[in-house]
Amino acid sequence: MWIASLAVAGVLALSVGLLRSRRRAQVLAAQLHVRETELRVLHAAARELLTSVDPVRVVAAVERETRRLLPLDRFRMLALDADPGSQHQLRSFVPAPGEVALAPEEEGMLRRLALEKCAVLLHDLDLEDASGTIRSLLAVPLCLDDRVLGILAVGSQTPQAYTAAQLELLTTLGQQAASALEHARQQQAATVDSLTGLFLRDYFFRRLQEEFHRSARYGKPFALLMLDLDAFKEINDKNGHLAGDRYLRALGPVLRASLRLADLACRYGGDEFCILLPETDGTGARAIAERIRSAVAELVADGEGTPVRTTASIGLAVHPLHDGGDLKALLRAADQALYRAKRQGRDRVVPWAA
Repeated sequence: MWIASLAVAGVLALSVGLLRSRRRAQVLAAQLHVRETELRVLHAAARELLTSVDPVRVVAAVERETRRLLPLDRFRMLALDADPGSQHQLRSFVPAPGEVALAPEEEGMLRRLALEKCAVLLHDLDLEDASGTIRSLLAVPLCLDDRVLGILAVGSQTPQAYTAAQLELLTTLGQQAASALEHARQQQAATVDSLTGLFLRDYFFRRLQEEFHRSARYGKPFALLMLDLDAFKEINDKNGHLAGDRYLRALGPVLRASLRLADLACRYGGDEFCILLPETDGTGARAIAERIRSAVAELVADGEGTPVRTTASIGLAVHPLHDGGDLKALLRAADQALYRAKRQGRDRVVPWAA
């Protein structure tokens, strides 16, 4: 009898041991699956971030991948303003409509963490703003060598929401984000005019050459606009060059807002601009040019306390209609049309004509 009892006890013990081993294996398999998912996300994020040359895309990619990795109710990716006299204020890399403003307590805490280059995991907080109360926080500095670019922080309304392993994940993502932001900054410095925010001439001509070859391959027209500000020298002479710079700084966003996403504008010279309109015929180009002309005429900039305004003359040429298949001829045609707009009284759009 006791032998049978021992046998039953042995079977039960073996079954319990097998069940425990199975559960441990299941837990281990689940942990491995989570880790594989995290590594895939980090790898995909690194690949996308290293090819991004636009801070808007960098911030969007970081937020998307962070939401895939972590539960969160609030996402913050903030730049640390290191300019003299800025008092190291935090600001959004990419301001967004409807963004919840930083409460003073949160702003002070995040600024201190950024300056001290601290990565932290905090529980049982009581950070309250318009979006609710944050009880758990992960925050990592965005560092590049010895420089602090800003801070990346996520929050949850649930207490004890995060672990040390998740802090390591966010730290890795923050390192990738800092490198991508610096890469984007360097690319912009090489391709974007710092005053107007429009593309520089060399980059524009590379894109123009690409569009020329693409048009030849697919048989699609494209248009070129040459824009010159009317009597801009008088603004500088009357109000000073700082007033002229203020006007040009205000003009850049106005030009971009008048264009489609695929269009490309560059600062061609001091007060002359060149605009590429892909897959656009003469009628479409004329409509866009008139929209630009009206927007410029309505722009009033603050020129060192004095309202500053002017108008624009615009020359228009279309490939292949106006150039015979020669890119240099297209540029000459647009420039000649601009000259005619000036001679005919300014503040007008003139298409090229033989």
